[in-house]
Amino acid sequence: MVDAVGPVFTGGFEEFVVNGESGEQYTILYLPDRNNDQLQREGKAPVYYWVPGQVRLARFGDTGDFKFRHIHFVGVMDEQTHVGVEGRAEVVGGLLSFTTTSRYPTSVLKQAEEQLLNKFRGNNDRYWGWRTQAAPMFRIAPIRDNRTAITNLTPGRNGTAPAENISAPAGGGATSGGITPPGESGAAPRSLVRRADLSKRVIHGRANNESNLDAWAWELQGQGPGSVTGGENAFAGLVGAYPSELIWAGFRGAASPIVATQYLTLPVWSQEIWLKITGNWDRIFQHFSAHANAKYLWFAGDVKAEFNNLRINGDIKVEMAIDGTIPGAENIEKEINKRIELISQKFMDEAAKRIFEPAPPTVEPAQAPSGGIFSSIFGYGGGFALKYRRDQTKLDLKYEETRYHRYLQPTTISSSFEGIYNELKRDPDAEKKYFVRLIMGDLSRKVTRIVKPIVNWPDPSKSWVGEPVAFLSAEIGYPGPTGSKQWMAHVFQSTDTTDQTNWSPAFALRQKDEVSNPPDDWEPDVTYVRRRVHLTEPMGITDNPLVKVDVEKNVVDLDPEGGTPTTDNVLEVRADSAGKLEVGPIDIDVVLQDNTQVVTVEFKASGHKHDGSERPVVRFQWKFDDQSSPRYWEIFTGQTDYAPIYDYRVTVDVKGTLFSRGMAWTGPWTSGLGNGPLMVHVPSPDEAGVNTRRMEPRQVAVESPVGQPVEESKPSTSAPPGDESGGTTSPITAPPGSPRTESVPEKKEEHIVAGYNVNQPRVEAPPGEFGETKTTKKTARTKKTVAEKTEKLEELTGDKSWVKL
Repeated sequence: MVDAVGPVFTGGFEEFVVNGESGEQYTILYLPDRNNDQLQREGKAPVYYWVPGQVRLARFGDTGDFKFRHIHFVGVMDEQTHVGVEGRAEVVGGLLSFTTTSRYPTSVLKQAEEQLLNKFRGNNDRYWGWRTQAAPMFRIAPIRDNRTAITNLTPGRNGTAPAENISAPAGGGATSGGITPPGESGAAPRSLVRRADLSKRVIHGRANNESNLDAWAWELQGQGPGSVTGGENAFAGLVGAYPSELIWAGFRGAASPIVATQYLTLPVWSQEIWLKITGNWDRIFQHFSAHANAKYLWFAGDVKAEFNNLRINGDIKVEMAIDGTIPGAENIEKEINKRIELISQKFMDEAAKRIFEPAPPTVEPAQAPSGGIFSSIFGYGGGFALKYRRDQTKLDLKYEETRYHRYLQPTTISSSFEGIYNELKRDPDAEKKYFVRLIMGDLSRKVTRIVKPIVNWPDPSKSWVGEPVAFLSAEIGYPGPTGSKQWMAHVFQSTDTTDQTNWSPAFALRQKDEVSNPPDDWEPDVTYVRRRVHLTEPMGITDNPLVKVDVEKNVVDLDPEGGTPTTDNVLEVRADSAGKLEVGPIDIDVVLQDNTQVVTVEFKASGHKHDGSERPVVRFQWKFDDQSSPRYWEIFTGQTDYAPIYDYRVTVDVKGTLFSRGMAWTGPWTSGLGNGPLMVHVPSPDEAGVNTRRMEPRQVAVESPVGQPVEESKPSTSAPPGDESGGTTSPITAPPGSPRTESVPEKKEEHIVAGYNVNQPRVEAPPGEFGETKTTKKTARTKKTVAEKTEKLEELTGDKSWVKL
């Protein structure tokens, strides 16, 4: 029983040229099976093998799109807009992927098969002829080994760009089983390829913008062992900027800059030895009979010698052919010439059937000695004589044999990918399917916000400096996959906040189709912010007479509960956004001359508190001793839409004494607008809208401490004004508890201003008589205070017309 054993080279090969469906031309080579003749004698189908002849880009199906993709990418990325980037990074390069195959399209193979059958139908050729009813079988030639390689576009040391050094399969002869590509001596290849070091980490830092992708990088995965069934081989990898641009331009030409190569090893059969022995048995029998009668024993050397004599005499003719094209043929021929056993053994096999068969009993055989060479050859004991029956044995000796040798045949196929060019020429729009320019970072973008606190933290050493802020808080929200907002929160405190402090929350950017049920006003670059100002408890109303602070709401929401949608990258959390009224420094535009003069200013902010209640009136007082100190008035309303509008009213009090009435007047309400410094106008008693009143003794504040006796006035030693006699006036002694009075001329009319009789003469010592009196000290202090006050008024108002006393 015979089976197909593989292609044979002895019968030659046949080539058929056919056209593909797109007009491209294919040349297909076929080899026959070694046993095609025996197969058809047994009624079996002959087998034919097609040999891969080219490497081409694989398609989806026979006519679908090519399995090819080139992405040229460029990008400038930074840590604020892209995930996983530190500092700033620039990147450029390419991603190349394609699939090759050595299998022909199905329609092309079908055409070639039809041509082969039409050519050899009914032909008697031993290997190619088709003489049976069984339909022939077509197969790919068996492939023992396949090594793939792709052209390397990286320049070598000598400036050229050699193909990638791929180790070829070992061998190439009958015993080695492989090949070595041309130019290789079998030693380890010395690569000129410069590749990227993919073991290193890609670092994109502020001070280090390194990349492991060299400009000439060329690293395609998939090279090396390939398919041995005619299947597909896929290649992919990153390439540098320069090879990427070469590929981009090259595939738009008639031939691509990339060449794919496959080193194939095919196991094939070849006719190693053809042997034919012919002769005449009559002459052979006579020759052996003569030698058998003359010799007592037969030895192997004797048989070989007699067989040689038969060849020399021409009684036996030996023909032999050796295929010198197969690997090691010269060694085979040499061995056969040295060793005749193969030919003599074949002769003995045939002779055993013709002249050494046992004879029937009626025939008297020639006698021969027992034992000998033939008993050992044919395995019989007891010895045999030559026997020859002419009527039962063919007269002619004819033996023919062909011995086959199987070895590994190397073959190399390669080609460039011209199919892309033809495709683009037919359909220019197809370019978008194969070539893409990618702006890197679009898929790795993130939404970043920088949140900056703006606050004047309170200064413990100066209670009127700073804002009563405990801390600020901020929340940034971004929709998750289900549409609900994912919040990130941060707190700014005085203990961990400087001028450089900020908070940078980030979210991976989502497209609209990546979020189900998003907020109505949401876009991929929109975030939501919720800011709050958390205030401390204010100081008491009497804690500091110079500073009045009111906190109407301790937690101020600057944004609605759902957050404020924004696309701004920089967001501020401002403490003064809490609806703040801040008036100060506040000063008055008059100079108080002594402790009897007091100025009171009432302030009232407009509007109502967040709970609807009235805002209280706040009062500041200016006295002689503290009139140079400014006042400050602040209200944190918690109302983000609050407008700083207020009213103020001035009241002036001039203290009297226990025995003289004081005086007071109040100006009209005056409107103020905005935050900042304020110079309060103190009206005079005679200005329009001013209400004046006399102060009863009980309204006058006692200047001396309680329980301390009032110093009685001493008698005057000088004459009253207008007395020219130079006499003395007796002092008027008032009863205890009665008001103290001074003696005045009867003709002088009393004129009271601010509780004083301006017509009353003053009794003073002559200058220098008693040294520095209490009156001169007070006058000096007053002048100093007036001078300081004048400078303060000029500083606050910018008006240099104030008269310095």
